[in-house]
Amino acid sequence: MRIGYIVVVFFFFLIQTESWGGLGLKVNGTEYVSLKEVAGKLGLKRDWIQRRNRILLQSKWTRMEFEVHQRDIRINKVRVFLGFPVTYHRSDLYISRLDLKDTIYPILTPQIGLPVPNLKRIAIDAGHGGKDPGTQNAKLGLLEKHLVLDVSRRLGVILEGKGYEVVYTRERDRYIGLTDRVQNANRRGVDLFLSIHFNGIDSPRVAGSETYVFTPRNQPSTRNKSVGASARKYYAGNKNNNWSTLIAFYVQDEMIRQLGTVDRGVKRARWTVLRDLTCPGIMIEAGFITNPTEGRKIKEAAYRQKIAKVVSEGILRYHKTLVRLRKR
Repeated sequence: MRIGYIVVVFFFFLIQTESWGGLGLKVNGTEYVSLKEVAGKLGLKRDWIQRRNRILLQSKWTRMEFEVHQRDIRINKVRVFLGFPVTYHRSDLYISRLDLKDTIYPILTPQIGLPVPNLKRIAIDAGHGGKDPGTQNAKLGLLEKHLVLDVSRRLGVILEGKGYEVVYTRERDRYIGLTDRVQNANRRGVDLFLSIHFNGIDSPRVAGSETYVFTPRNQPSTRNKSVGASARKYYAGNKNNNWSTLIAFYVQDEMIRQLGTVDRGVKRARWTVLRDLTCPGIMIEAGFITNPTEGRKIKEAAYRQKIAKVVSEGILRYHKTLVRLRKR
């Protein structure tokens, strides 16, 4: 997948205080909640890292960092993107209630996402194919469509070895439409959908890994700053936002720790390949083939095997969580 640069625009917020115990407010019509209240609900200690700018919420097992005006936070060192920016008001930082519900709770308190889904049949979607080569690195002779097919096969072998049933959206170099991929996965009754990609951009300096979930309803995607008409619609892919967010967090965590890649974060987008899924699903961008260093790594079969292994370990963490929750 090829991406473009993101233009960052700074803008002012219209703040209106509300009556949620004196701790709530509205920013441009979006309900916000103070980190003091979040800390109380989650049993976390709240400390300023930098007064009026950065706050740390933490316990023995959890560490979250927030910075004013930013849309990305750190949860246990993993970069996670919110829908709306953090804001400062009356001696505290605030986040939107939608972000608390759709992003933070699914990661830290997944038990609120009951009923717990099954995880037996997994669809692996090798991006692009056939007439669609995906991103390229001509100097290194790399085509995304071939690389992601190889990683998908390796991942499938690992998962089958763990007892999962694996369904592939494509098993050779051929073009399949995005809606056809999703319809086939839905028809097969899969419990999880993984779309495998590599990234590309004009600048060879950009590198790193990122994982996408389908954007929650009434929230902007990571590349947008406002809520448009499409954001107000409810799609099939929204039904499993909580579980998709959880597995995206696990996979992203495994990639940055084990591959040592730059953490580009758990992001959200309304990708067609995630929009109509009837099960949890994520898109994995494992690295940039347009970056010379990362591209050379990706060219090596041993590194692609490592990517497959790392992704599988994120899936196993997710499955262990589901088993634990099912016993509650």
